Amino acid sequence: MLNASVVKTFQISSIQQEILAHNYSVTIVIPCLNEEGNLKRLLLNIEETFEDIGFSLPVLVVDDGSTDNSYQILKQMSEKCNYLSIIRHPQRRGVTEVWKTALNNVKTDWIFWGQADLESDPRTDLPLLLKACVPGVDAVAGWRQKRGDGKILASKLANTTCRLLFGLKIHDMNWIKLVRRDLLSTLPVETITHRYLLAVLAAQGYNVTEVATPWHPRHSGTSKFGKKRLLTSAIDFIKLWWWFLSEGRLINRSQEKKIDSVINYVGVV
Repeated sequence: MLNASVVKTFQISSIQQEILAHNYSVTIVIPCLNEEGNLKRLLLNIEETFEDIGFSLPVLVVDDGSTDNSYQILKQMSEKCNYLSIIRHPQRRGVTEVWKTALNNVKTDWIFWGQADLESDPRTDLPLLLKACVPGVDAVAGWRQKRGDGKILASKLANTTCRLLFGLKIHDMNWIKLVRRDLLSTLPVETITHRYLLAVLAAQGYNVTEVATPWHPRHSGTSKFGKKRLLTSAIDFIKLWWWFLSEGRLINRSQEKKIDSVINYVGVV
């Protein structure tokens, strides 16, 4: 029976082999708003991840108008980390605008959407999503296990609704994800909003799958989303449903896929 270290080495080796076989790329995108207490540990965890898997990836942190020392910490870290890029919004614009900024600036084939609050650990989650991206998969979502942030009921309601109306098969659409950039670049993100990107892709016939990932309590700071999120999510969903019935079905599906979906793992730029 293989021990844990042998299994880990085998998994990392298989990822490296796939990367050598395919000349495709991924950027790690992380939204940031007042996360000064988390950023240094987050970037250390990312560096450990790169050491474990044997290669590094470009990392883009979008500072969404932080009013604490987040931007100053990122600037200091960028001088030491050649893989790190920073874009700063002068004022808070919201997660959807962070997605738009990322799509306007990232040029790699895939985007890995991470978190700055350390509820997601890249040391476990990035390899898990890479391994789950088997041939024919267009997006992989992380599914939070043993989640304890008090938002389970609202999240379950939103995910269940999207499974019924959009044919979404996953349980956690609004969390970390690995997704083909070309599919998102044709979508009106301001209409869909960040919450329903995977639901729309599933409804258009793309293969959206998931992998279980461990959930961790926030390391520092407080959540930026409160009860008001329920109302805004409901309003966004009504707008989305109307858009999808009128024109959303045709976007992407009316075009031939320009990138072969057999691409399963992602390499370095």
